[in-house]
Amino acid sequence: MRLALVSMLATTMLFCNDTEKNGHAEGIPRATIRAAALQDNITVSVSIPADHHAYLDEGPHGNLIPVAFDWEPALAAGKMDSAPTLKSKPEGEEEEKIGALVLRGTGEFVFQGSAKPGAPIRVRTQICNDVTGMCFRPTWQELSVE
Repeated sequence: MRLALVSMLATTMLFCNDTEKNGHAEGIPRATIRAAALQDNITVSVSIPADHHAYLDEGPHGNLIPVAFDWEPALAAGKMDSAPTLKSKPEGEEEEKIGALVLRGTGEFVFQGSAKPGAPIRVRTQICNDVTGMCFRPTWQELSVE
């Protein structure tokens, strides 16, 4: 059993490129994210690179990592009075192999709430390759609300 596990790990390492082995961001696809506040809404636009997807839910087994938002930096900076609530999110499409909802291309998340210009927020995405089936480590991106 132990030999099988070691063999599997060694095989996995052989198929990883240097970027995947060392975890550096260079070469790893990233979402393009923008946030804008207008009246009482904050719209966060998330664009996923071609031939990739991000999860919109945790899947039927609760083990997937969906897009997530961290408003704490804006609250701590006094740029928001309270955390906004989600009004709408992209419909996405169901990934039949795993039964999860995924985002391909660009989707908008609309939140009820207000933020002052420059409010710092964080957005987590995990990008997965549609061709190879490989998912990259989740990353948090910091950005400012326009």
